[in-house]
Amino acid sequence: MHQHPIQLFKKYLRKENISIQEFSQMSGMPETEVRGLMDGELPITDLRAHHLAAAFDTDVEIWLNGNSEKIEKELYRTPKRPSLLESD
Repeated sequence: MHQHPIQLFKKYLRKENISIQEFSQMSGMPETEVRGLMDGELPITDLRAHHLAAAFDTDVEIWLNGNSEKIEKELYRTPKRPSLLESD
C-alpha cells in the first residue's frame, strides 16, 4: 500500500526521533510550516519540496510527484539522518 509523502515524512521523524524544531533548523523551513505539513494543513509546494529535498539529500521531484516508494527508499538509505544535521 502506498503512503502519502507526508505520512512517510512523519513516520521518519518519529523513527529517528527528530523534533519539529530540529527539522526546522535542518531544513530552513519555519516551524509553523513543518507543523502545518505534519498536520495536513499545508501542501507540498515547490519551495517546500526544495527544503525537504535539501534536508534529506533527495530529488525534488519525488516530493512533488508523491512517489512514495522512492521517498521511502531515499529516507531509509544511509546516512540515516538528514544531511544538514552535520553542517555548522
